[in-house]
Amino acid sequence: MKKIISLCLAFFMTGVLVWADDDFSDMPVQEQADTAGAYFGEIIKYIQENYVGGEVDTQRLVQAAVRAVVGELDDYSDYLTQEEYDLVKASERTVWYAPEFKCDFSGGGYPVISEISRGSRAYQDGIRAGDEIRSIKGVSSYAIGEEEYFDSVTSDVAESVNMSISRGDTIKNYSINLVRVELHSVSAVNNMSELNNKNQVFTDDSVGYIKITTFTNNTSQDFARAIREFKEAGKTKLILDLRGNTGGYVDEAINVAKLIVPNGVIITTRDKKGNITTYSSDLKVKPYEKCVVLVDGMTASSAEIVASAMQDSGAAKIVGEKTFGKGVMQSVMSFDDLGVVKMTTLEYSSRYGKKIDGVGITPDITVDKILFVSEEDKLDSENVIAAFKFLGFRVDENNSVERNLGRYQAEMNLDVTYKLDGPTVAAMNYEIYTELVESDRILGVGYINLLG
Repeated sequence: MKKIISLCLAFFMTGVLVWADDDFSDMPVQEQADTAGAYFGEIIKYIQENYVGGEVDTQRLVQAAVRAVVGELDDYSDYLTQEEYDLVKASERTVWYAPEFKCDFSGGGYPVISEISRGSRAYQDGIRAGDEIRSIKGVSSYAIGEEEYFDSVTSDVAESVNMSISRGDTIKNYSINLVRVELHSVSAVNNMSELNNKNQVFTDDSVGYIKITTFTNNTSQDFARAIREFKEAGKTKLILDLRGNTGGYVDEAINVAKLIVPNGVIITTRDKKGNITTYSSDLKVKPYEKCVVLVDGMTASSAEIVASAMQDSGAAKIVGEKTFGKGVMQSVMSFDDLGVVKMTTLEYSSRYGKKIDGVGITPDITVDKILFVSEEDKLDSENVIAAFKFLGFRVDENNSVERNLGRYQAEMNLDVTYKLDGPTVAAMNYEIYTELVESDRILGVGYINLLG
């Protein structure tokens, strides 16, 4: 046994010494690849010939290795099998065909039709809200989940799906026509009063509001339609909401920017070899007298392209929180019989050369992120100061946080301790929560800036 262990250690140590003899940094790229491939080939061969834990699937080993290698690069690079990639692409589709009714899955049994249009073919065939879907394509739909249901009843083409639907004790078979469904990433509000809430009233008819949730393959087309309708309605001011927009198609973001960013550079990209590509707008006149762009910590990637171009060109004030800071782009390369590698290949900078990646965009008008306070917070912490300002207190040389704390405790009929004790923290957090639920602070600040 000692001899066997010694042989194993000798083999391991020999492998370490051989690897240590090769300095990859001194090799040309092709030689690095060839040498690494030779090492990996020896490992695969050793595993296949000596592993006793069961049969080994070489393809799975290769896929696992590639996934690990690509994952070492950065947070955005990734490896996907062809099946995984196909699922990702399917999730990105913006047009599909689906039934003309909606279902409720909360009961845990059969899906229940919850909404159906009176003008639909299904309604004309006798289907009503409250009916249960017993089977889809001959397979029982009992306890089916929403995702599984969606996969079963949607298609990329106009066709029909066979379903058995019940009402009481009666079950009928139907051929359900699938109709075109289009996902729009742009929502436009022509009348700002639609955004009114308990604490906020928006009355200026010259202001239009557009929210872009993500950049899909039809975003620029939808955006162009929205600003055209605003122009016809006489809108001279715009609120562009990019909060929560984590990116999407870069070319669509650039096309959106061309519709609203004045003449000049939108972004500049640089690859590893130093090649530079510049994307520009030739818009002679900015379409709006005043514009604000709303951002938050989840505004990233393609959304930051638009926001940075608006800021650098002077076309808009950026309002909200510092953005995420993803100033790099990924390319996709397919490898036959292996899968797809998505890898960071470009970095971009703004009109005036500002770096975005890892930095983000600092708003022209920052709206403090309000977090709940705790008994452990220090009175001079940014969080506590922001909380008191949010609750309507002035914090300056004459109105210290400690003094405001005493005033607040007196107003709320609490013991005036000048400390963040339990009852005080509970009262403050309840007020903060209520205000946050009933108002949109960033939208409010952006709207006021347009009026000023």
